[in-house]
Amino acid sequence: MRSEGALTVHLIADLSLPCPAWEELLNDNPLPETRLFLSPEWVTMWWRYFGRGKAFLLTVTDRERWLSMAPLFCAPSPLMPTARVLRFIGTGHADYGDFLIRRGCEEAAAMLWRWLFAHRALWDVIAFHELPQDSIAFRTLAQVSLPQWAQVQVLRGEPCHRIPLNTGDGTGWRARATNALREQLKRRERQIARLFDARFQRATEPAEVAAGMAHLFALHRLRWGQRWQPGVLWAPKVQRFHREFALQALQQGRLRLHSLTLNGVPAAVYYAFHCGDYAGFYACGFHPAFGRYSVGKVLLAKVIDEAEQEGAKVFDFMRGGESYKAEFGTVVAHNFHLFVWQNDKLRSTVAARLHRLTTFGALRLKSALQR
Repeated sequence: MRSEGALTVHLIADLSLPCPAWEELLNDNPLPETRLFLSPEWVTMWWRYFGRGKAFLLTVTDRERWLSMAPLFCAPSPLMPTARVLRFIGTGHADYGDFLIRRGCEEAAAMLWRWLFAHRALWDVIAFHELPQDSIAFRTLAQVSLPQWAQVQVLRGEPCHRIPLNTGDGTGWRARATNALREQLKRRERQIARLFDARFQRATEPAEVAAGMAHLFALHRLRWGQRWQPGVLWAPKVQRFHREFALQALQQGRLRLHSLTLNGVPAAVYYAFHCGDYAGFYACGFHPAFGRYSVGKVLLAKVIDEAEQEGAKVFDFMRGGESYKAEFGTVVAHNFHLFVWQNDKLRSTVAARLHRLTTFGALRLKSALQR
């Protein structure tokens, strides 16, 4: 425990403890894109499926409320097992990671950094991946005096396309999409209605979620298999995680699992979420046999329509620079990858270099595959 004035830093090692303060902090957090991946459900479930090493919540309180929090884990580096790497819980599957704060409480987040520097014996490298463009962690690091031994490097990550919704100008998102996309959607929607018994459905019952997720995994595999790539949902453990998480999100009213069937055949599925005034989709799949009818775009347009009708302020495509996203009238931000290491320790310096090079290579490869 570390105190600064009336504020105190706590390390909570038991992630399973029920904590209303976490939900309260999440709802007051100024960055809506982190609400899904920093939620108690995502963090605790991800750790149960994929965790290794030591996990903990680092919180800053004013005796009554949580003002800031970071869900972290420290584990041996897969690239250099003698080095310990500190990362966000969810790294590798979450599209965003960051510190949580209450609005106006950035000093509390700065205390998290000072605690990490004061306890540098716990880690050799800090590797914070997928920080959003307005990241609290990145912004507050600039407010902290770095120790002489601390080295920092930032890599720009993938683009994140987002559609502003309910902007108050009286126009919907379709008015801001490209003319080519609007015409394509009109043409394909008419074709589909004329040629097929088309059914659009959103899963609202557990049995519908189970069926929809099975279709998602199958169509996702078909879609990416055509590119000789596995996609992000191929591993059985990943599929089990998302099946369970989807059911949890359904209970909380956050799941938006949409599907389109043509003559009874699953043609497209979108795995999306709605959290407050934020909506976005995590993964999708569509049947190559129906590709000529643009079933992916047709269903995606319906998903965005519903998000707009439900009052969302933004629809997030999350990570990825696929060219089709710009057609929907998106604005583009970028994620970042932040590395901190100890330049007076050879192990720390070498491990940090390995992680930076690996991250840089993975970003270059993914960018090339998306062209």
